[in-house]
Amino acid sequence: MENLECPNCGNALANGVAVCGACGKEVKDDEIARPPQDQEKGPGRKNLYAVLAVLLVILGGVALLIFTGLLPNPMKGGGSTAAIVNGEKISIAEVDQKFDLYKKMSGKSGQPDSTTPEGKAAAADMRMQILNAMIQEKILVTEAVKEKITVPPQEIADKISTVKKSLNLSDKDFDEFLKKHGMSSANFEKRVERDFLIEKLIAKGTQEKGLTKDAWLSELHSRAKVEILLAK
Repeated sequence: MENLECPNCGNALANGVAVCGACGKEVKDDEIARPPQDQEKGPGRKNLYAVLAVLLVILGGVALLIFTGLLPNPMKGGGSTAAIVNGEKISIAEVDQKFDLYKKMSGKSGQPDSTTPEGKAAAADMRMQILNAMIQEKILVTEAVKEKITVPPQEIADKISTVKKSLNLSDKDFDEFLKKHGMSSANFEKRVERDFLIEKLIAKGTQEKGLTKDAWLSELHSRAKVEILLAK
């Protein structure tokens, strides 16, 4: 039975009633308020529910696969990141760059045969060793920043000048020397700055805090947050 309402007071009316029993007002058939039809019975709403149900099943399946490790988790680091150290990323491209430099410097005789399983395993192990070295350096550099250690630009410039003199190279020859070793002047300046940061960080622990070098390094590593994402 259809439920009807009086347009004047909202009282429930039976079918065919011309006068509201609550307010005494005459009501016309075209004025009677009818509740909206149940939209869930319409084909559009049914189709929508069907689509939502399928999406929930698909999304639930993907979530399950991520949870069980059968699919990579897009929220975990990302495919271009090898590791995250104290909130700073080490990209796979950086690792590959250093690995390529290692292969270039070691020559063919020092490189494993990448066509054999043993060679591939050796190459993967070397990449992990390079990544571990980069992680150790990143820990020290980021901890130096936490300790508010800085390096004046003049100190970096003086160090580079000393290196040039020790090698007896002009600015042009020094740039060529860097290129042969896969570096630019800007990269070398950053290298020198990192070395100074690490040197001053160690000095701060041993001189100001009174710790041995090993104890200080152990403390720095224990408080660092490291997440390795590169698969071996």
